[in-house]
Amino acid sequence: MLTKYPSKGSKGVRFVYYTDTPVESVALAGTFNNWNGDRNYMNRMEDGSGWEIELPILKGRHLYKFVVNGEDWIVDPLNPSISEDAQNNSAITVTEDGDVLIRSNEISKSNPGYMYENFTALSSPEWLKKSVIYELHLRAFIENGFRGLVDRLDYFKEMGINTLWLMPFNEVGHERRIGTYGDPYAVKDFYSIDPQFGTKDDVLLFMRKAHTNGIKVILDWVLNRASRDHILTGSNPEYFTHNEKGEIYYDVPNRDYFAGLEFSSRDMRKYVIEAMKYWITEFDFDGIRLDDSDITPYDFLTEIKLALQEVKADLILISQSYDEYHHLESCDLTYNGSPRILIGQMIDRTITQTDFITIYNSFKYSFPKHALRMNWLEDKEQSRIGKYLGAEQAGAAASILLTLEGVPLIMMGQEFNENTMETWTSLFEEYKLNWDSFDTRIFEHYKFLIRLRTNEPAFWAGELEFLPNSNNRLLSYIRKHEGVKFLIIVNLSEDRVLVQFDQEKETLADEFIKDRSNLLYRTGSDESYAEENGSALWVNSYETIIYKLGGSLKKDMARS
Repeated sequence: MLTKYPSKGSKGVRFVYYTDTPVESVALAGTFNNWNGDRNYMNRMEDGSGWEIELPILKGRHLYKFVVNGEDWIVDPLNPSISEDAQNNSAITVTEDGDVLIRSNEISKSNPGYMYENFTALSSPEWLKKSVIYELHLRAFIENGFRGLVDRLDYFKEMGINTLWLMPFNEVGHERRIGTYGDPYAVKDFYSIDPQFGTKDDVLLFMRKAHTNGIKVILDWVLNRASRDHILTGSNPEYFTHNEKGEIYYDVPNRDYFAGLEFSSRDMRKYVIEAMKYWITEFDFDGIRLDDSDITPYDFLTEIKLALQEVKADLILISQSYDEYHHLESCDLTYNGSPRILIGQMIDRTITQTDFITIYNSFKYSFPKHALRMNWLEDKEQSRIGKYLGAEQAGAAASILLTLEGVPLIMMGQEFNENTMETWTSLFEEYKLNWDSFDTRIFEHYKFLIRLRTNEPAFWAGELEFLPNSNNRLLSYIRKHEGVKFLIIVNLSEDRVLVQFDQEKETLADEFIKDRSNLLYRTGSDESYAEENGSALWVNSYETIIYKLGGSLKKDMARS
């Protein structure tokens, strides 16, 4: 879907900002200029009604804000598309022809966007589609580094986790370090293992044990930068970006402890790719998560994909971006934080069930066909979902996360409502997860949902059909595959409600509800919480109910 604003201009993309109040300056900051708000100043219009600027912007998704008077960072009032990164940014996509795409709620299955109509995502291995990814940092998660993690593999197996994402475990730079340990993403040597986490043999032992237990492992890679005292800043300064004074620096605000990588250097690119190959060939990692790939040249991502596939054919790349174009040649997964946003908005009554369905589909049908999104409730830059929504609400949110389309991501501790981690900056100091806050009830909830998802193809290979119902704060939908169907009902309200389904969907819902033997799972334990009456159903506050039709009903998984 093409829009008139922001628009394609003779020199790039044209942005405008109108205001009725006195303004001294307006600048444009976004992924296209590394979020610098003191660079691309807009020009006052001749009639004085507003401000404008035209910038050459490359193909892909771009997030941005206006910086008013050097202080106020605001979304574009004329752009209805807000990013799904939970950071409230305006979003546009620039096509290969320089046209501007804006996601709107008009995009749907019957009215798909430009990317869905014209492109199909690259094919990904089946193991990724079946994955539930668990993200962890060694020091925060467990004692004794990799050897300690070996001892915790049974924990992941019990939960049903089949893919681990290890946050950086390389040596961290010391120059301008913040905190006792520094930012784990300020890597001093791409080939290194921080001695506090173990040795090469310890990593090899962990990888062998993980694979023996059917668990894939993803390596976290800092793609755009290194520490200021990286081992190559002295010997190969041409690998890094330089400011006007000729000093090595990183062109992103408030990140003075980094040295930016110079993407115009072919030798730098070769070095990075060879380092990636080392971890795959020596340790057999199954995938790489690319940090800050939204400010990485598109052609470099493609180079990485082609080079690494020659080493391991089913290796996957996760892009820390929301870019539709990353699905075409380079990455298997892009980020999707819209579940966190939409669930929160339903809970606080900002949107209704109908809005949720409309917005969900607008994202789905604005991406290339079959694009896999990595859905998250928690991200390293966001607070805990339990803190954001509340403990009971977090359980309902987990039900939706683990039964929707896409690949779910779980942040360490999320599965038991861990209550001390703020963001990844907690890792700068001597931080450990608070296992004393372990909530057994929410853990068992996650365990059931994870096992259901990984055991039933309906959730990773099947179709999704929303079932509109009578309550604005309750979601209901069907997941189905080859004759096996699940009805998922999640109440995002604090009220116990009697739910009735739309007349045209009533027969479909009744097919599940009329026979109590179809009930697979619910979070309520008292009979009064769910009393069926034809196609009407009582659902308790923040309750999840799951029915199953077809296949074998695994009674050992059921809870009622």
